[in-house]
Amino acid sequence: MPSTAPRLPKRALRLYLVFGPQDLRPNASAPGLINAAVEGGVTCVQWRDKTETAAAPLDTRVAAAQPAFRAARAQGVPFLINDDVALAAALGADGVHLGQDDLPPIEARAQLGPDAVIGWSVGTAEERARLDLLRTQDPALIDYIGVGPAFATGTKADAGVALGSAGINAVIEGLDPALPIVAIGGISLQTLPHLREARVDGIAVVSALTRSSDPRATAQALLSTA
Repeated sequence: MPSTAPRLPKRALRLYLVFGPQDLRPNASAPGLINAAVEGGVTCVQWRDKTETAAAPLDTRVAAAQPAFRAARAQGVPFLINDDVALAAALGADGVHLGQDDLPPIEARAQLGPDAVIGWSVGTAEERARLDLLRTQDPALIDYIGVGPAFATGTKADAGVALGSAGINAVIEGLDPALPIVAIGGISLQTLPHLREARVDGIAVVSALTRSSDPRATAQALLSTA
């Protein structure tokens, strides 16, 4: 019988590092951050380049992302690309994370094939309705959702209104429990305790790790606090 294992199990999303060149501390490198963060417990990495390189030719984008990709591969954790389906395909990444205004998940699946991981951002009742419609058409189309912003965040200008635990739970109410859910947006050691009531499988963080002088220790602390 064919395998029914998920393309990305829930355990792979417990602590999800999202970052790009714009997030790195001075003199820090993408491989260095990934190595330290994974040693501390990070279970998945997403490359989200918001610099001018994101609009550069594909070969330039591949060259920029490749060190991070190789580090994640060496560490044995999934590596996803934010928005850029062409980059994910060229690099051989595990998949993509898409926003509501990015390439539709159906088109991303057509381009990346049946084995690619596809995550989708969902943060409002209207976006949840779109998710329900897509899952009615194809329950296996979306592999996980990122729900947020959990709190106010400075890393995404269009993130929307902070949801908190209650808002996250409202968005995901009645959702198939088999679909992995990650909270994202403004999550730090200070805000994470306020998410304990949120019914999520993991957390995605940016500045909590990228701005840390010790990403390994911070990752450990995030996991112990969650």
